[in-house]
Amino acid sequence: MRIKEVEALTGITSKNIRFYEKEGLLSPNRNDENRYRHYSAEDVRRLKEIKLLRKLDVSLADIRSILDGSLDFCDCLETYLSVFVRKKAELDKTIELCTQIQKNETSLQAMDTDFYLNEITLAEKAGASFKDIAKDFLSQIHTKLFFEPDEPILNQSDFMRELEAYAERKNKSLSFISLGMRPKILLDGKVYDCALEMPRMLHFPFSIFFAARYNFGFRWVYLYADKEYVW
Repeated sequence: MRIKEVEALTGITSKNIRFYEKEGLLSPNRNDENRYRHYSAEDVRRLKEIKLLRKLDVSLADIRSILDGSLDFCDCLETYLSVFVRKKAELDKTIELCTQIQKNETSLQAMDTDFYLNEITLAEKAGASFKDIAKDFLSQIHTKLFFEPDEPILNQSDFMRELEAYAERKNKSLSFISLGMRPKILLDGKVYDCALEMPRMLHFPFSIFFAARYNFGFRWVYLYADKEYVW
């Protein structure tokens, strides 16, 4: 099969199919004469497996480990399920508080905001998670891009690798202005400050978080446009 046929059978774009191949998740045969890829029924089955796991938010790194046999499929799902259950519990607490306010209050002005803020504080101490407003000011002074890294980012080299992979996927030019765990980059002529964001659904100390058997790493890389930086 040619890639357009596989695209129609799986609902996966040709760009993603080639990306999965580049990531080592798929190895279609090539025609010896013209070097065109030839996809088999097994390749289609593999792509559907990848699609299912990605729809369940399983990382590419974990999918690769499942496919090469170094990670047990059921163990991996159990780990992700525990994350989803935790996330659901956090959302349930937000829904509960919103429902309580809707039931008991008639206006913002008449509401005892201190009471509800205290409820939120107590819930957060118990493990719930509400909207993090610490960086609200950034929305007024920055343009923000973000992406999910393919691998855990634990050091400067990991960060550089993931930024380079992102630029390649987006077909953008990239150069580094400064390095470290908060690098500054020049991306297609625009300057960005880069930051890592940990999954809000996980509340483990760093020493435990990164020692876990299934390392989710930082879930998002954020790129904040630096409007004051003159290049």
